[in-house]
Amino acid sequence: MDYDKSIKELGDFEKSALLETFNIGASKAADTLSQMIGHPVSITVPGLEVIPIKVLPEKVGEDVKVAVYVGLGKEFSGHAFFILDFDDACALFDLMTMQEPGTTKEINEMVQSAVMEMGNILISAYANALSEFLGLTIEQTPPEMAIDFLPAVLDFALADIGQHCDYTILLGTTISVEGLEFKEHFFILPKPEDMVKVIEKLTGGMV
Repeated sequence: MDYDKSIKELGDFEKSALLETFNIGASKAADTLSQMIGHPVSITVPGLEVIPIKVLPEKVGEDVKVAVYVGLGKEFSGHAFFILDFDDACALFDLMTMQEPGTTKEINEMVQSAVMEMGNILISAYANALSEFLGLTIEQTPPEMAIDFLPAVLDFALADIGQHCDYTILLGTTISVEGLEFKEHFFILPKPEDMVKVIEKLTGGMV
């Protein structure tokens, strides 16, 4: 299979099926986060793009980001990232801790812990939805966090994946809390042989 060609040429039907799968995960993550912060939370995935890895910084933003990382393994291996704008991470922490908006301006250990847990909930929900869709076991590493420009955040993952493929799946992720809307990003860099499993599932093996 020509992996790059297969993922690049996913049709609208296949993208819609993936989008529905990830929206199921987003809904479950919203329920968990609602309980966690004591406010109703809505999370949706309004869009899914298959894009060259090299344009990720342009798509996600070239300023400093807060990145939550989880490694995926067993029957589906790869790297999953939830990326937030720095100011959004601070604002979400204020909501979680019922502080006045704008109180948090720096990301200390307490903020890191809370935002990392939120990112872990979201990534886990997406991974679990994908696991159910594929009928495969996907194990997850404990979450890690980085605050840096995106190329630096991705460096180790690209060393593992980038030599094998040039494309990734990028999800827009909209989080709504207390009338505030946060537009963030989730993307997954799967090992090519495992992404093939997704493509084959989507196309009924006709690739």
